This record gives sequence, C-alpha cells and structure tokens, in this order.
Amino acid sequence: MSLRMRYLFATVRKSDDTAYSVDEVAHGSGVSLTYLRNMLAGRQDNPSRKVIAALARFFRVSPAYFFDAEVEDDTACGAPASEIEVALRSAERLGPEGRQILLDMIGLAQKITGQRNSDT
Repeated sequence: MSLRMRYLFATVRKSDDTAYSVDEVAHGSGVSLTYLRNMLAGRQDNPSRKVIAALARFFRVSPAYFFDAEVEDDTACGAPASEIEVALRSAERLGPEGRQILLDMIGLAQKITGQRNSDT
C-alpha cells in the first residue's frame, strides 16, 4: 500500500506541475494527516473503504488501484491484470533505496516523454 501511495505522490501533479504535499492531500481528501503519514511509512496498511474512496477521489484513480487486482484467464489462473500490476508487485519487494530509484526513473521517463499526468 505504501508504495502505491508514494507512486501517486510522485506522479500526480497539481496544475502548476508541482507535487502535492502530504498536508494538501490530507486536507483535500479528508484523511487525517497522521493516518496518511502512517500509510506512507507503511505503518498503516489496512485502510477502510472510506479512506480508500477518499484517496481515490483525490488522486482521480479507481479504488481498485489500491488492491492487487487479479483476473482469471485461460492461460493462467490468477494472472496479474496488467504489466503495471507486475511492476508494482516487483517494486514492493525492493528496499527503500530501490523504491526511490524506481520512482526517480518513472519521473524522469515522464519528463522526457512529456507524459507527466497527461490524463488529468
């Protein structure tokens, strides 16, 4: 959960292309600042539906984003729903330094390709 939250903080931008602060997300979503900080630090990993819905609305993502979505198909029962899910699962096994490197690489790729949060 914390990796997914940090990814949103790293990639979802305000209209002036700056990152949201934890305070801004807490205020804008209605989730307490302490709770949000605990989520980002990995100390709170089982948020309620209400919290997930509030964060999904704020970041303009589906509530399903916060879960390991799996789909069944003819080739592999329980296969990951997308390449992004595979990447997230792999990234969750990285240590803090590896995760930061990955987030930096994603930000750089978005900057180079001009695709930073183009769907908002």
